[in-house]
Parts: sequence; structure tokens; C-alpha cells
Amino acid sequence: MAKKKEKSTAKEETVQAVEGEADEEEVGDDNSPEAYTLTGDYTIDFTEICKRSEVNPVPLKQRAQTPLAQGTEVAEGAPITYVTKDKFEYLKPCIEIENDDENKSSIKSMFIKGWKVDVPLLTVLSLAAPQSLTTLSLWRCGLDLDALHTIISMNSKIALKTLCLDGNPLCAGHFHLLLTEECTITSLSLRSNKISCTDIAPFAAALATNKSLTNLSLHNNAIGDEGTAHLAKGLRMNRVLLTLNLSGNEISNVGSKHLSEILTSLTLTHEEVVARRKLISENKTLLASDEDRPGSNSRTGSHTALDKKGKGGTSGKGSKGKQDKIEKPGTKDGRKSDMGNKGKDDKRKGGGDGKSKSKTKGNVGKKYQEEKEQEPDVVEFQNPLLESNLSETDGKIIVPGNYALTCLNLNNNKISDPGVTYLYKAVHFQDNRTMKRGIKGLLRLTLRNNNFDGEHRHAVELADLMVRRDPFYEQPLLEEDQSNITAAT
Repeated sequence: MAKKKEKSTAKEETVQAVEGEADEEEVGDDNSPEAYTLTGDYTIDFTEICKRSEVNPVPLKQRAQTPLAQGTEVAEGAPITYVTKDKFEYLKPCIEIENDDENKSSIKSMFIKGWKVDVPLLTVLSLAAPQSLTTLSLWRCGLDLDALHTIISMNSKIALKTLCLDGNPLCAGHFHLLLTEECTITSLSLRSNKISCTDIAPFAAALATNKSLTNLSLHNNAIGDEGTAHLAKGLRMNRVLLTLNLSGNEISNVGSKHLSEILTSLTLTHEEVVARRKLISENKTLLASDEDRPGSNSRTGSHTALDKKGKGGTSGKGSKGKQDKIEKPGTKDGRKSDMGNKGKDDKRKGGGDGKSKSKTKGNVGKKYQEEKEQEPDVVEFQNPLLESNLSETDGKIIVPGNYALTCLNLNNNKISDPGVTYLYKAVHFQDNRTMKRGIKGLLRLTLRNNNFDGEHRHAVELADLMVRRDPFYEQPLLEEDQSNITAAT
């Protein structure tokens, strides 16, 4: 009996010990950084996650703003160009933040400058980052490939819009990993990263299919003419990028020619022709499924662009007669014109009886016109492989070039007179062949500190042409108009 009691007590002690260890493991899991629930106050969240991750917390400081940005009035004579700081304060690691306008306890921007940021700290920043964070700047932080992967996972969590990774040359050949299918970055700065022509090749390939990036800065790298050729190839099918900064990249006339060729017209390669046929086939399948659905109206938008020459949808006399019935006066290929839609919208807005319409017609018209004037002109480009405005020469398909790129910076390069001539012909081509819906192509081109003669004929004509293409350009009044204005006043 005594032996049985000893065995039972031993078993109970073993069970209690196991349960105690399980409780300790549960407590440990609860104290893990991943198990922490954000409170919405970034200072509290960052400090607590640093504690759980056993990472030394870095001081959080409000980013300094100019008096103009803060909306405060400054007395006359007061210095506004600098702020006094304690000795060596600029050398101490800190994280500068900007609070969200709506929620002051949350942040929208984060800036880290000039000190080594390791992966554990980046992991803490990722875990503590709120959904309101849209801007992240890591200037000269010694980032490596592991740190870049952490930033990519952080971006998939909070959907960054602006990312600055200037001065991190260890990642020079891996920046293409940022341009994933789920990429939400619209503005990317990669200045002073020693990016070479071989480093830019995978990035340019990813840029060809990217659907979010609108602003890209590659200032002060070593891309050269070969790297420019890779970028030009990536921009052939890209219709999202609006601003490109290639200043300080040792680009000569060869690179200038590569960029000029994509701005005019493009001869589709064999691979692009095959991809075009595949897209047209897929669109035909979608169009047929839409037509089989009752009450569908699928003959609008880009589908009709494919059917313009009888290549899409049904063919034959019967189908042609049906299409003619569908078409309305003043439209082509059965497309609904903007004027017709505008009229319908006006009728909807001015609903009610005839008397109320007559009373409010003037006010509604003025209000509608003011709203239309305030709305920005946002142009959506379709896939260039599905472009209907194409031509065929010697069995080759030629489509319009890249008219989406509106701003190109080529300062501080090695472009001479022939390179300027290439650019002038490209811009002149776009100026004479403005595409539909008011698309004008390149609007700003800067070529300061290059090797061309400023008095060269094409340089002078290019400068004059770009002044007139500037969206803020105002044509000077003639002497007769000035005299009429003076007489009227």
C-alpha cells in the first residue's frame, strides 16, 4: 500500500510539473511581439514591442517643420532658416515621425537618416506600424538584402505609397523585389545607390508589368547607356510611370537615342505580337460570355476597339447590320460619346417637373460647369498591345509609343548635339501626333549640365517647344490685345 501511494504521488507531481511548463509556455506566447495587440498610439506600441523583442528602443521625435508648413506667423526679422540644437544631437540615432492629420496619436510618415538600421529594429517597426503609415524614408541606413525583405513584408501589411531608400548600395541589385504584383508604391526614390547597368536590368523587367509606380528617381547612379537601354525596354509596355529622374547617370547620345525611340512609335516584336493575339483571344471570349448574359451591354469600352476592323466578336452581314443599328449619330463603332452621357447626367440631375427645371436650370448648369472645371484630367491608358490606333508596314505591326511619360530629367549627363537632336525629333513627333483624349506625351524635359551647344539649332527649337508644351505656359498677348485691355480698363 505504501508503494502504491508513493507511485500515485509521483504521478501527480509529474502531471503538475507538465501543467506548470505548459502554463509558462502560454504566458511566454502571450508576451511574444507577434501576439501584441496595437493600441493605436504608436509611441506606446513601439516601446512595448521593443521590450518584448529585447531591442533597445530608439527615441521618437516629431519631424521639424518650417513655420510656413505649420501655418504660424513669424515676426519680422526673426530667423526662419535654422533651429538651434544641442551639441552632437544630429549624430544621435532617432526616428522622426509625422502625425496623421485626423488621428494625432497615429503617424503617416517615418524618416530615419544616417545610422545603421538592422533587421530586428526593422521587424519592430513593421509590427508597430499602423495602417495610416504611407511614407517611409531610410536614408543611408546600411540596408542589406535581409533588411529589404523585411521592408517588402512590411509593405504588404500596411500598403506604403512613398518609399525612399537613398544611399543603400548593398541592395543595388535587388530593388526589383519591391515591384511585386501586390505593390502599392506610387513614388520610389533610389538615389545614390551605385546601381549599374547589370543591376538595373531585373528592375526594368519588373517595371514593364508594374501597375502602381508613377514617380521614379534614379539620380546619381551608374546606369549608363546599356542600363538606359534596359529601362527603355521596360518602358515600352509601361503606361503608368509619369515622372522619371535619370540625372547623373553617365548617359550619352546612345542612351538618349534609346529613350527617344520609345517616345515616338513602337514596332512590336514577335513575343509582343504573340502576347497581343493572346489578349485579343481572351477579350473575344469575355465578349462572347457577356453577350450570352441577358441584359448585358458589352459593346462598349476597349472591346469595340478590338472589333473596329472586324477582328473581334461576330462577323458577317447580319452582325454588321446589327452594329449599324446600335450606333448613334456622332459616334464610331457603337461607342457612347461623352456628350451623350453628359446630357443624360444633366437630365438626371435636373429631375422633376418642367417648372422646377426652368427655375434651377441656370444654377445647376453653372454648378455642374464649376465641378467639371475643378475635376483633374485623369487619363487611363489601356494595354498598348490592345491599341486600336495601329498601322502595318512590311508585315510589321506599329503602335504608338509611350505617351504616358510626362516628365523626364536628364541633367548632369554626357549628352551632346546628336543626342539633343534625337530628343527634339521625338518631342516634335509627339507634338504633331497628339493622341486621343488630349494625351500630349512628354511635357517637361530638363537637360542642364550636358555637353551640347546651347546655341545649336535643335537645342534652341527643343527649348522653345518644351516651353509651349508646359502645362502652365501662358501665351503672351499680342500688342493689339494689350491695347484693347488697356483701353477697356
